[in-house]
Amino acid sequence: MTTRRFAGRVLLGAAVVCAMGCDRRRDSVGGASPPPARSEPFVAFESDLRKFRDWNRIDVPKGGAEGITHVAGKRSVFINGHPPAGSRTFPVGTILIKEILEGAAEGHRVFAMIKRGGGYNMRGARGWEWFELGERSDGSLAIVWRGINAPRGEEYGGDPQGGCNDCHGMADRNDFVRSPGLRLN
Repeated sequence: MTTRRFAGRVLLGAAVVCAMGCDRRRDSVGGASPPPARSEPFVAFESDLRKFRDWNRIDVPKGGAEGITHVAGKRSVFINGHPPAGSRTFPVGTILIKEILEGAAEGHRVFAMIKRGGGYNMRGARGWEWFELGERSDGSLAIVWRGINAPRGEEYGGDPQGGCNDCHGMADRNDFVRSPGLRLN
């Protein structure tokens, strides 16, 4: 067998293995599997947000006070993979996307918190990066802004203070995740 043919077969084999094992959103029984373990920080790109509506979805009960940051109206949270049972933190690479569908003062909006890790946001929700996302006409998501807090002057989901860390700081015992249905053990 020629070296070129052998190299081609190795690349084909690697592609097949990756296709079989790289989808971190679903396990063999249809539930969400945890994001892969990472030893380095995870920096998210728009491509990491593709097909988020295929991830596990948690419908958040209606309620909450109007005018308070993205808690009123009909909304859903999507997660790319649940942490292993007994976890005290969400793994680096966890992506949570909250879609506000209707009934809230801010209308249809999409926000995310992504576990970046690596010492990121150490004075706030340790390890988490905040995002506002915009939906394109083809259904894909664009990053409107990202960072350790909303940009100055941004009314993040109706909160003129842009207080991502302040609000999520109230859930420090649950790795700063406030969404019902995403409680750690």
